[in-house]
Amino acid sequence: MSSGNTDNIDWTCVTSPKLEGKPTNSIQVQIAKFDEESCWRWERLMKQAAEQEARRLVEEAARKKAEEEERRVAKEKRKAEEEAKAQAEFEVRHKAEAEVRVREKAESLAAGKAMQARLGQGAKPKVRGILILY
Repeated sequence: MSSGNTDNIDWTCVTSPKLEGKPTNSIQVQIAKFDEESCWRWERLMKQAAEQEARRLVEEAARKKAEEEERRVAKEKRKAEEEAKAQAEFEVRHKAEAEVRVREKAESLAAGKAMQARLGQGAKPKVRGILILY
């Protein structure tokens, strides 16, 4: 081989020996890297999905707890209102009954005095069948 005659040289063998095996290895390396990245992405997506589901569950539990607390407060408020209404009704009824008793007692005393005045002050009337309510 002379230094000036380069036409007969197979440059593919000189520059890259065993070129047939390298592309296959390179493709296999690329496939392995792609698989590794895919697994990493899949794991990251699954982790994000799990975190999102956990947040959703926590928010749902907090919402349910708040709704239950709201129902409990509303129930207590209704119960307090009903008790206050019942107490007010009782007081009104009691006051009315007391007024009736006072009026009946006053009427009975007035009737007794009127009867004493008719019969005279010294004579006591005979009371038959008169019921006096106190």
